[in-house]
Amino acid sequence: MNGEDSFEAVQYIPVLKTDFIMKTTLDKELCSILIELAKQKMEDGIVDNLEGVRRTGWHLQKDKDVAPYLQRVSAKVEHCISTRLNYPYFSKRQPDAMRANGMQFVIAMCEAWISFYKNSSFVHPHCHAEAPNFYSIAAYLSTGDNDTSLNFMTDESPSHGINRPRVVCKQGDLVIFPSNLYHYTNDTSDERIVLSGNYYAGYMPNITMGES
Repeated sequence: MNGEDSFEAVQYIPVLKTDFIMKTTLDKELCSILIELAKQKMEDGIVDNLEGVRRTGWHLQKDKDVAPYLQRVSAKVEHCISTRLNYPYFSKRQPDAMRANGMQFVIAMCEAWISFYKNSSFVHPHCHAEAPNFYSIAAYLSTGDNDTSLNFMTDESPSHGINRPRVVCKQGDLVIFPSNLYHYTNDTSDERIVLSGNYYAGYMPNITMGES
């Protein structure tokens, strides 16, 4: 698409009683660019919950080569989260009062990393943050010949989850979800490459450049 990204309708998948998993798509050309850049940014010895996986460091959004392309991902994420916040029970709390106190609403990427999964790789059940106002992403840059799935649950134990949505994903799919939602993957028969990240969506002090 020559660097131009479309903003098609967002798919909302209900989870619990008051929240959504959101799903949209990335341009496949963008996926290919991110894969090639990530191959140059691999790091060893990172401790995490991934089994049989090689990956980059935690903060690709700070890398000058990768950051411009992650901004295109963030534009999609911001669109989805902003749309979600327009739902009545997700309305931004006391926006006038917050702005009066020098606060502004922001959606900001905090972390970003790319993981390369091989055959039999998987992810243990985990969440990215317990605090509210954080969202996480899984962008499927490559899924091999078959689709894969991202599995969610409503508590820490995969044996106790009552509402356990399973989101089937193919290349280009971008899944956005509350960071306190536990999730995992099963073993995969195909190699896959996934961009993961965390975002803060909430009020922060409105600091103008040059102010002390």
